[in-house]
Amino acid sequence: MTIRFVTEHPETRRKVNEFVEEWNSPSQEICVHTSGSTGKPKEIRIQKEHMIASALATGKFLGLSAGDTALLCLSMDTIGGRMMIVRSIVLDLELIVSDVSSTPLQSVNQPIDFAAMVPMQVQKSLEETPAAMQKINKLIIGGGPVSESLLDQLQSIPTKAYHTFGMTETISHIAMRSLNHPLQEEFHCLPGIKIEEHQGSLVINAPTIGVDSLETNDAIEMVSETSFRWLGRTDFVINSGGVKLHPEQIESQLSKLLPLPFFVYGEVDDTFGERLILAVESAKPLNLTKASFEAVLSKYSIPKEIRYIKEFSYTSSGKINRLKSKIRPHVAHEIL
Repeated sequence: MTIRFVTEHPETRRKVNEFVEEWNSPSQEICVHTSGSTGKPKEIRIQKEHMIASALATGKFLGLSAGDTALLCLSMDTIGGRMMIVRSIVLDLELIVSDVSSTPLQSVNQPIDFAAMVPMQVQKSLEETPAAMQKINKLIIGGGPVSESLLDQLQSIPTKAYHTFGMTETISHIAMRSLNHPLQEEFHCLPGIKIEEHQGSLVINAPTIGVDSLETNDAIEMVSETSFRWLGRTDFVINSGGVKLHPEQIESQLSKLLPLPFFVYGEVDDTFGERLILAVESAKPLNLTKASFEAVLSKYSIPKEIRYIKEFSYTSSGKINRLKSKIRPHVAHEIL
């Protein structure tokens, strides 16, 4: 593997170099943190041999060859960013490290054989650096849902794009869905990975990466033991611009601000993948301002829109029925 930096950010350089040193150390494990999709983020240790197996499976699935160029524009704090380095080492790729930003191709002036991005990066790159985007041969998109608008745009570019499915516990993706040339509805597992369905949820069996009967909180329709259709999450975690937002934590902070019943949820968004919506049980607006939210929330946790609903739907135990309430007509709304 060779590395070429086209980023001016010293923090990115430092983290890349530190991970390479960690990889070359005698330890057979790498410490990573889960994204928090199924609860609070936690520290786990992954065997290097399993990361190697994952990299080889990706290389085989995509047909990558030694000497191909790979673009790293994901955060090194994520398993996705770290695995781009591992793939480059294992498959002997030329790694190009660019800015971790919404427009990572601005500093890239050469064709790229293989790149990984989150949906927001793809959307912004298509808008602001379309010529550079079309120089990517194979692109994997992960970390959030792909909107219908983005899907439509991908049909008109030569880049072969895939939507990935996976998590930290599975050492990034275990399956991919073709998004264009041709467009497919189902995800197909990487070599050596098989799936099951248990009470509607996905169960992953992947001995080569150290995964045995891992039951996820993803609802699926099983097509075969190596393919499935993803129906949605079984929890309420919101993924906005690659940032995982936990409704319970946000609502806890908002309780300091709002005297009325409320809840937050995610809605598909062309730019962020999902955007955060605040639903308030009220017949009229409360005239809340962005400054009001900045006093109690981090910038990523501030809702993009407030919707006022006259009456929520409640369960028999008195809890808000989120699914039924959010589809009720809103009497007013405010954009933040």
